[in-house]
Amino acid sequence: MLPTKLLFSLLPLLASPAAGLVSPADYTIKVGALGPWGSPDDTPAYSYIDKDGSYWWQSGHALYGANDPRKWTFASGQTMDDAKTNTLVSNYVNPSNPLDSNKDTTWRCNNSPTGQIASVVNGSSYSQKNFCDIAGLWVDPDTGDWIGLVHNEFTGRPYGDGLHFDGIDLAISSDQGKTWNIRERIITSPYKTVRGDTEAFPQQTYIYGDGDPRLLADPASGYFYVWYGSRVVDKGGSWVAFYAHVARAPMSGKLSAGSWQKYYNGTWSQPGLGGKESNLVPVSASNSKGYTPPEKEYNPANPGKTAAQIAAGLTPPTSPLFVMDVSYNAYLGLWIGEPQNPDQSGNAPQEIYATDNLETQQWVKIGDTGSYTTASWYRWFLDSVTATSSAIVGKDFRAYCSFGCSGGRSSEYVNLAIESTKPASLIDTKKQYRIEADGAVLGMRGGKGASQAKWKFAPTGDGAYIIQNQSGALGVKSSGDGASTRAWGTHVTALQPNASDPAFHWWVIKNADGNSFRIINRYSGLALALSLPSSDTSTDLAETVPVRSWTAPAGGVGNGRKAASQVLNVHPV
Repeated sequence: MLPTKLLFSLLPLLASPAAGLVSPADYTIKVGALGPWGSPDDTPAYSYIDKDGSYWWQSGHALYGANDPRKWTFASGQTMDDAKTNTLVSNYVNPSNPLDSNKDTTWRCNNSPTGQIASVVNGSSYSQKNFCDIAGLWVDPDTGDWIGLVHNEFTGRPYGDGLHFDGIDLAISSDQGKTWNIRERIITSPYKTVRGDTEAFPQQTYIYGDGDPRLLADPASGYFYVWYGSRVVDKGGSWVAFYAHVARAPMSGKLSAGSWQKYYNGTWSQPGLGGKESNLVPVSASNSKGYTPPEKEYNPANPGKTAAQIAAGLTPPTSPLFVMDVSYNAYLGLWIGEPQNPDQSGNAPQEIYATDNLETQQWVKIGDTGSYTTASWYRWFLDSVTATSSAIVGKDFRAYCSFGCSGGRSSEYVNLAIESTKPASLIDTKKQYRIEADGAVLGMRGGKGASQAKWKFAPTGDGAYIIQNQSGALGVKSSGDGASTRAWGTHVTALQPNASDPAFHWWVIKNADGNSFRIINRYSGLALALSLPSSDTSTDLAETVPVRSWTAPAGGVGNGRKAASQVLNVHPV
């Protein structure tokens, strides 16, 4: 039985932040009923939509025993509610190498770039050199390839303890997830990850590396962001302090090695491979910067166990922002995050943080879930209306949990809403607008039909808009059976609106330049793009395509599409 609906108006405990930051007093978190989630795994379930419009989520696990399962799972369907494990993909065996398969990733992990530098201890509970999970996936707009982040746990018991090292690799599939090439390491620790290296870690502790990535492709800036974690381990003991980090890379780099920059000491200044990394912490009255000062970061030369170092102020305690998953909340106009609570008893609420600027990474606690408590090992947000999007959500959304959930459950989601006295207001809904990009105008026919080029934005009330002219509402309905479609290159037309249909809902995202916009279809997650007609009698082409900040090469799936076609200028008429 699900519990009765809970509602909490929660006042945050944080003191007022510095000027220009998010103010906690402007937000109220409301907690609703629980919902079912039946597929918990050892990673969050990461949602994405393929080039043909099909919905997928992926997860993985790699258990340590010699005969334990190690598997990458791929599920498909219409939404997360009905998606089922796709056995063709999840059980696929590489025909050129029978040892490599999604249903048994042992060979794949051991022979990956990280696996090749790893080592195993005979008699240890860690039966393999490396255990790896796919954890976050993006579909390349130029090729349709699936590109994923790989979380590695390697070289078990490196200092006689019960832990391992972590690192993050890149994997690519050119056949929709059936076979994978783990190509390269992309984010690694500033400290060495070599068994028993007493030169790197001369005292009683060590850092076990960078792992547990949480990926966001941000349409406003054209960057990937990945929040990840590291942990301090007592040699011969266990982990004690957990630290939060973030790196970013331009989307044009397609998550590759060399494109990542870590956030350190207030700037994106350090390389993903081996660079220094700041420990992110919430903005507070005692720390206005939102990260640990470099002189107070962990130092392997400091003697003593971790707890003693924390007590002496020699290393930070666990960050409240550890392994935070992040979504853009269009109703608030903020990025929101839910990290792992340092209190893992199961009796602590889920804390919610927000920032108005991913460039500066200044996260402010805006509330928590009150008497809804959870330890929540793996978390992610999902838009309630579509049940497909974690990148952008509306006012009402779901917060999923796999393992360590409320009441001792192993899986669930909880319905949340964040109300605000200052919701986002990017568009004057009383005005009409002309929408143009790269010389093309939405609604024009070869430079003609100015009356059709006047658009109004009607708010849905949860952060999305219905965009209308005198002929109808902008939507993605196919001309054949009338069904909504999420496929790349879907033609967009003005149709009889259905306010409850997310195919007619559009997110309005202000680009990082502060002047132009991207308009994202809620149903497909694709960006509205405009291009000039081929003749003066044809309609300027409007279609939905993947977000891109570069021009696609000629041919292929991208077919030469320009970045400029989806950078929209919206002018009052």
